[in-house]
Amino acid sequence: MADSLKAIHTYSDPGLDKQKLFEYDLSIRISVDGVTYCIFDSNTGKFLHLESFDLSEPGKKLYIPGDKEATDTSKLSLLFEGELQWLPGSFNKTRLIIDQGNSTLVPEALFNEEEKGKIFDFNIAGGNDPDAELKHDHLNSINAYSIYRVPASFRKLVSRFFPNATVCHHANVLIEGLYLKYMNLDNDKMLFVNTARSRIDILRMKGKKLEYFNSFKYNTADDYMYYLIFVVEQLGLNPETIEMIMMGEVDKHSSLSDLAHKYVRNIKFMKRNEDFRYSFVFDQLPGHYYYNLLNASVCE
Repeated sequence: MADSLKAIHTYSDPGLDKQKLFEYDLSIRISVDGVTYCIFDSNTGKFLHLESFDLSEPGKKLYIPGDKEATDTSKLSLLFEGELQWLPGSFNKTRLIIDQGNSTLVPEALFNEEEKGKIFDFNIAGGNDPDAELKHDHLNSINAYSIYRVPASFRKLVSRFFPNATVCHHANVLIEGLYLKYMNLDNDKMLFVNTARSRIDILRMKGKKLEYFNSFKYNTADDYMYYLIFVVEQLGLNPETIEMIMMGEVDKHSSLSDLAHKYVRNIKFMKRNEDFRYSFVFDQLPGHYYYNLLNASVCE
């Protein structure tokens, strides 16, 4: 078990002082198959530390169609009790991204808190989970509400280790972060693709309007391409002229990006948000990696 809890990425500035956590902001992304967190020094406006753990089982498919969503948080608890026991400390701020489960968007004018359960069940297949907590967040940038389900195991884990954290869904961070950055730019030909270990998020804007957002589970490069092609065709886009901007945990010459390049001519990789500063240790990390996590402050 200990071997499966080793970090796959660790970047730490020598100036990080664990005795001064109260001066730092913590952003942490959790799912059953991984944890990634970063530490930001609000005094200097600089990211000092990032670490990522892959908790998935080698050789096991992360997603099996028809199976109930995995919600076992035992490995997460082991991390926060052991190697990462210092994280549930007294940080200045703690932002926690739930990278788990589905979400749905509802225009502000149509949202009714008393009816959010019916709205979620209507929009999201998979049945009701009476033990889960159904949360909703207002996305100021697009005048809409995000409704998402937090499994009971995650709710208990957050309550135990991070009771004072600001919690939001990964989709909220991605939508708000990209919209705020690109809403005033010429974005008509842009298609944003965020890649996680077993999920692809696809977003498109048109002027100041969010035209499309959806998340899909995948296991193989073929699955990945199926959803990408499906969305491009559904939106009536021309793969010869659109500009696909990739971000997340995907290498520039991986099977995913190489296959995507055979279909979409113009592919660019996201650059880091220049609104922040980064320790020199981040020079070793591709700029498009962990983009969502490093922009978690949009949760506020």
